[in-house]
Amino acid sequence: MPSTDPVADRPFPGRSAEQDARSCSPAVRIDGLTKVYRHPWTLRTVVGLEPLHLEVQRGEVFGYLGPNGAGKTTTLKILTGLLKPTSGSATLLGESIEQVRSRARLGFLPEQPYFFDHLNGIEYLEFAARLSGFAGREATRAAKEWFSRVGLSGRERLALRKFSKGMLQRLGLAAALVHGPEVVILDEPMSGLDPFGRRDVRDLILEQRQRGVTVLFSSHILPDVELLCDRVAILLKGRLERVATVSELTEQAGGRVEIRCAAGTIVEWPVEWRGAIERREGPGETVFALTEPAHLQAMIARLVQQGVEVRAVTPHRRSLEELFIAAAQDAAFHATPAHTRRSA
Repeated sequence: MPSTDPVADRPFPGRSAEQDARSCSPAVRIDGLTKVYRHPWTLRTVVGLEPLHLEVQRGEVFGYLGPNGAGKTTTLKILTGLLKPTSGSATLLGESIEQVRSRARLGFLPEQPYFFDHLNGIEYLEFAARLSGFAGREATRAAKEWFSRVGLSGRERLALRKFSKGMLQRLGLAAALVHGPEVVILDEPMSGLDPFGRRDVRDLILEQRQRGVTVLFSSHILPDVELLCDRVAILLKGRLERVATVSELTEQAGGRVEIRCAAGTIVEWPVEWRGAIERREGPGETVFALTEPAHLQAMIARLVQQGVEVRAVTPHRRSLEELFIAAAQDAAFHATPAHTRRSA
């Protein structure tokens, strides 16, 4: 969507061109962050985050993935100053997260944002903009603009207690962006949104990337992550499993190739291929699914030699969702004691 944001094209607040030119630190740098929770009565400890080392470069959209309880929200709360780490350090735009000024150029949408439900949406966004240093008229202009841009036009006088969950999610996103931040951290930004709302949020995230803003967000909606992210990190049980681009993950994981032939096709395959080929009958066709693409050329040659009508050859790479589920299942398997696995 085209940018009409009154702050979208102005320089980032508090920065000179010389400072921007000198700055070469990552947008987010995490060195050995850990978080251990201790029960106040039993004194038992639970590791919420194992030593985490991670960098998010300036201007990239970075996906932070993991099942519930993996440590995603813990990480984001530490970065935004809402939790204190047990050990380790981190910086935002080169500033230590222990310093309040590290959050001056940050926009944040928590997983469960709090709203003053007696306010209306414009008042709430004006409040957010004023907290970020905007003067009165500038705050009002930015609030009205962002209220419209997240699809809430026509509800300017509606009290927040009457907003739906999806409307509140849109408002929270507007509050995170209203002041034109350099780094945006979003915890489950698609939560509660219908497909149209998800599309609008995707457009806003892509627009921020075009402005050079760094976006770090967690999400369970993996198709959106696959569309948006330059890189992703997979976190399981508080431990960082993998950091890579989406294409690296899906290409390294391989995939399968489907060969569509005329209905009723029957072929004798070499014994060593049989475990790699699945056959099924579809509407008016026979489909051979090859799970080892190294055999593809030899397989097509064999079909042609036997006079089979080959209609299409279609590669299917594994989706990010499939890879994520496989990684989570593998981690759960290895976390289970061997004697329990044998008895299952």
